[in-house]
Amino acid sequence: MAETKAVKEEHSSCIDSLARNPLYVGLAIGILAALVQVLLISAGGPEAYGFCVACHTRDVVNDGVNAVAGTKLALAAISQNAILPMMTVVGVLIGAFASARYYTEFKTKTGSTKSYVWYLLGGLLFMIFALFMGGCPYRMGLRIGYGDVVALIGLVAIVAGVFVGIKIATAIAEREG
Repeated sequence: MAETKAVKEEHSSCIDSLARNPLYVGLAIGILAALVQVLLISAGGPEAYGFCVACHTRDVVNDGVNAVAGTKLALAAISQNAILPMMTVVGVLIGAFASARYYTEFKTKTGSTKSYVWYLLGGLLFMIFALFMGGCPYRMGLRIGYGDVVALIGLVAIVAGVFVGIKIATAIAEREG
């Protein structure tokens, strides 16, 4: 009985050590992403429709509004053919929460109302501009791989936006500190 318990503890510690190694986690994520991409294409999805936070969130929201209000808001073709729209965003949120709780890294923090409003505004602007560009940075990476020039311009715009955001955040931090 004691030997079985020791073997189980040794086995679980091996899995935990692999799960903490970025090389193995990245490899597993890459393989899973490639498999999901194959499944999406075979289900009728466009070639550059991977894990897209902007598009999948849009589909989840539009499907919910269509169900409640009886409207006909647009959905991606793959979401129209699915029983449920692309629930990857919901799955990522649930998986991130479960992982943070499991590894005791989940922490809540409080802030001022102003900080919450700025965070919400930043998220809304990110979603709006991501949908203008044709998808989020995940999909943009796929589109760059397919040789899309618009995605390359979007990448340059994101890098410039991050640079400007860092300058603004640094200026605010220096003013407050």
